[in-house]
Amino acid sequence: MFSKKCKAHLEDKGETGLEHMAIALKTAVRLQLLVPALLIHSVAPRCFTNTTTDVLKDILDSRK
Repeated sequence: MFSKKCKAHLEDKGETGLEHMAIALKTAVRLQLLVPALLIHSVAPRCFTNTTTDVLKDILDSRK
């Protein structure tokens, strides 16, 4: 079902296909939820001053 490249990627990450999909979807949702905060921040810089940075750092740290 998966190509050799897909299987190699999953092995490299140490995840099953479903685990990988769940992590990718969770990350996508978290990134989408940042969009309103970024839009508000663009016109009112005092709002959500560290939100995007904090969430991005958390996403990257959780993948280590």
